Amino acid sequence: MIRIFALFGLLAAFAGVLPWALPAAKSAARLVMARDDPPALADLAVAQLPPADLLREMSAAVTAADADLAASYLALMDGRGIPVPAAQRAQVGALVAQQGSTLNQMRSFGAGFISGQPEDLAGFAGAAVGDVMVWGDIRDASREGWKLARGEDADELLLGLSVAGLALTAGTYATVGGGAPVRAGVSLLKAAKRGGRLSADLMAGLSRAVRESVDFAALRRAPAAVAALDGAALKTVVRTERLRDLGRVLGDVGTVEAKAGTRATMEALRLADGAGDTRRLARLAEAKGPQTLALLKSLGRAAFTITGAVLGLLWWGTGAVIWLVGAILTFNALCVALVRPLWRRRGRPRRRADRPVAASAIHSV
Repeated sequence: MIRIFALFGLLAAFAGVLPWALPAAKSAARLVMARDDPPALADLAVAQLPPADLLREMSAAVTAADADLAASYLALMDGRGIPVPAAQRAQVGALVAQQGSTLNQMRSFGAGFISGQPEDLAGFAGAAVGDVMVWGDIRDASREGWKLARGEDADELLLGLSVAGLALTAGTYATVGGGAPVRAGVSLLKAAKRGGRLSADLMAGLSRAVRESVDFAALRRAPAAVAALDGAALKTVVRTERLRDLGRVLGDVGTVEAKAGTRATMEALRLADGAGDTRRLARLAEAKGPQTLALLKSLGRAAFTITGAVLGLLWWGTGAVIWLVGAILTFNALCVALVRPLWRRRGRPRRRADRPVAASAIHSV
């Protein structure tokens, strides 16, 4: 009887945990299913954020006159069906309209064209025009190439990207693929490098890819010919088979910019750790569009991959599975304990009936 009461108490304890364990198990199952789906991972992570936090972040962006971020938070809340007060919505609209004025657009375009460091779409357009017109690539390739030729410390990543950009612009390697996204990726990576917005791991990976794609020894011998878009010189400097690997990363970066904007791309490059992350970020941007910047700001790497914070859901889910196994075993043990007395009662009459048979057998002998 004590055993039965103990099992009843244990089963009641398991039942008391049910309201917590069931949602945890569901969350863990969704996380496992979404491990290779960045948009689904972002949905799971942002669902943990209170709507009030998103509203507060949007208000902070409006206060800081950050039109891109405010518009991204507004798009995120609209996408999730979170009501936004009309006054705050109007503030975001006014801020976006102010940033989109002709004067601001021209100023951003000129700054991007000259410096190659864009802050918004207009600035990126200026930087991209400068690179397509080979002004930016020639400037960077000439400066860093001459440093390399003189034995000075040159920025190999910036130099390699500029040479790759010159090769793409000259049409020397049309088979690299990607077209406009690849060309845009060159401009964005160069801008992120100048602005210190590349993560350390991504910078190391890109540096390796550039060293594999560009023959720096050959470049040291002919920096002027490369900067002058000499097709023969470019072919001796750029390795076609390796340039394709770099081209995939460039294409992914260009896709993020095309779908989510320049600000989101710069934030993505700050968070990405390698080529695998740029591919996941491109998928996220394709699915979420203008929401991408807000997702990256609020969630960080959890917006496109499983991180320690998101992994916590999986641990809670593991606990829920352990709870389920324990509840099943406890219920089974309780059923056995309840039925066992019935088995004993049925067995006793049979043993008593056997005794007379044995006695008669002895008398007969």
